[in-house]
Amino acid sequence: MRYQTKLLVTAGLLLAMSLSAATLAYWGVAQSHTYLTRSRIAHDQLERQLQLSRHSQQLFKAWTDTLLTGITDHPLGAAYLHKVIDSDLATLQDLSEKELALVGPEESKAESAELERLAQIKGEFQHTLDQLGEVEQLRSRGRPDIAWQRLIDLLKGGIDQKLNELIEVAVADKSAEVVRIDADAAQLLSRLERVSQIHAALAIFTTLALVMLLLRGLRAPLAELLRGTAKLAEGDLSYRIAISGRDEFADLGRSFNRMAGDLQAHQKALQDAHANLESDVAERTEELRQANESLRKIDETRRGFFADISHELRTPLTIIRGEGEISLRGQNKRVAEYKRSILRIVEQAKHLSLLVNDLLFIARQGAGAARLNLQAIDLGDLLEKVCGDAKVIAHGRAVDIAFANGTAHDMVRGDPARLRQLFLVLLDNAVRYSKSEGAVKVEIGSGDGEVTVRVSDRGIGIPPEELERIFERFRRGGNAAAMNEEGLGLGLPVAKAIVEAHKGRIEMASRLGEGTTVTVALPAETLEATA
Repeated sequence: MRYQTKLLVTAGLLLAMSLSAATLAYWGVAQSHTYLTRSRIAHDQLERQLQLSRHSQQLFKAWTDTLLTGITDHPLGAAYLHKVIDSDLATLQDLSEKELALVGPEESKAESAELERLAQIKGEFQHTLDQLGEVEQLRSRGRPDIAWQRLIDLLKGGIDQKLNELIEVAVADKSAEVVRIDADAAQLLSRLERVSQIHAALAIFTTLALVMLLLRGLRAPLAELLRGTAKLAEGDLSYRIAISGRDEFADLGRSFNRMAGDLQAHQKALQDAHANLESDVAERTEELRQANESLRKIDETRRGFFADISHELRTPLTIIRGEGEISLRGQNKRVAEYKRSILRIVEQAKHLSLLVNDLLFIARQGAGAARLNLQAIDLGDLLEKVCGDAKVIAHGRAVDIAFANGTAHDMVRGDPARLRQLFLVLLDNAVRYSKSEGAVKVEIGSGDGEVTVRVSDRGIGIPPEELERIFERFRRGGNAAAMNEEGLGLGLPVAKAIVEAHKGRIEMASRLGEGTTVTVALPAETLEATA
């Protein structure tokens, strides 16, 4: 599994745990809010029912006092208490309806029974008031003795007994409900606490396990890559990195092994050539001198190549090692810190892989062993597509790219991917070192068995003293480096290697401050040969 996939899986698992924790917290808050609301409503109902019981007793006492004394304007008289009891009943009705809206199907039957009992209380209260009203009418008609006798009969018959029983039952049920709701709320909080503790423990364990797995997968390939680099720097070209898996480090290891193999073959070829030249020294003095000169240049190239690759590989490998050591140093780092370190390692590994591939192609071309996927190509069509891609880069720099492709088919035999890389390098350089509002011109033509492509710009140009060495690896002109700090100096060497691998030629003409023209000539392929 590739490290990018591992990172995505790790991020997905952590996100799932975060979402589950958020869902649990949201559900707990919602349930707690529901229980809190129900508890408040139940307490309010209990308080109102107690008030109703007290007010009903006060009402009957007020009626009795009124019948005994004949005083009806007492501050806590029957009229006032009647309004208070109506208010109590209305409030209980509203609270019961609110509670019914909150409960589920299982408790709705019990809440409906409370509403029915409240209706019975209202009916019994009204019936009692009607009986007392009859007594009041007898008294107001001047028949107090009959009214008094009627009141005594009502009191002996327990006029408010049934009402008091209904109120007492309601108070008892509501008291039990308050206790039950408070107990359920406490049980919910206890359950949420246990679930939260379990979830937190699982999250910590999962995070630590994922981090340990990722770090364990990093340690071995990094150590193997560093060991291989050290062996290569020491000159041991026979060393090969052990490869396992299909991740980015495996790709880097395969590229490293291919490069070491090519270097070993190149070195062996040099040694064989040197031995053959020494055996013929007496007979071919002039040839030996030329061969020695050739060997000297090749040896300089090899030494420069070793120096270049050691220098260029050391920086990303040092970053990879440093990020790995930082990740392993200390304990209890945050997941974001581990993820940031691993992403930098993957980024440097990809950069290192691209760098090794380019250096490998240059080395193979220098040894005459470049690998190409040759096929017939319409170079005009290829250039049109490459110019379209380059216009994206040019747009950000306000540079215009002009290319006019005629109807003629300029056919060559080459590798489409490498030729596309060649012309992208040339167009990227032309755009990068052009002045603002500048223009890049691309021309194609054929003649004398060749297809010629010219890329011209009106940019900063190249000093004459640097023009001869412009195709050397890791070399950048002083004015180019001052204008644009990006680049390793591998673009033009790769371009030259591609052209030479196709048995073509590349030339560069430039004037400082006026612009540069690069000419690429490739062997043409006739339509008959293509058919």
